[in-house]
Amino acid sequence: MSGLVPGPAALLFALLLAGCASAPQVYNLSPAAVAARMARGNISVDVPTVAPPLDNDLVVVRESEDRFAYLPGVRWADRLTYLVQSRTIETFQNAGMLSRLRGPGEPSAASLALAIRHFDIDATRRVARVEIAAQIVTASGQVVSAKMFSASEPVGEIKAPEALEALDLAFRRILPQLVAWAARTG
Repeated sequence: MSGLVPGPAALLFALLLAGCASAPQVYNLSPAAVAARMARGNISVDVPTVAPPLDNDLVVVRESEDRFAYLPGVRWADRLTYLVQSRTIETFQNAGMLSRLRGPGEPSAASLALAIRHFDIDATRRVARVEIAAQIVTASGQVVSAKMFSASEPVGEIKAPEALEALDLAFRRILPQLVAWAARTG
């Protein structure tokens, strides 16, 4: 039997297979179960604003306030902003507020504007940090109320799945507070 030397196509195929084997693990966020009642009117949940490095589907690890990295081998199931919006809407639905909740572009008496300040792993303190600023804004653009929500969870090892579970848990601790606040002020 003569020695076979793989051609360029065979090498490319082998490299593609190797790349598939190391595809990143995909993680999602969870909505929270909560009981609250909407004051009156209706509300929409806007896509949150966020600054880089959080404006993507990668999991941020802050090495210091001005240095960051991404958790290797993992990513969120979607852009972080869309996941936060979707899980916030689901939490409103879980609270039985579906009839008062409006989707993007639908007319509403007010909107819930969110700004993600932190959604990362703090490597120096070994904690998962979630911090979200929220505002209830009327259809005319007037801010009715504003509040900051934050939570943190300890992280033993800064790797998946522990770090991602800690971020999800911190986020789920914020959601009931956020919905209850919006229900009282919206």
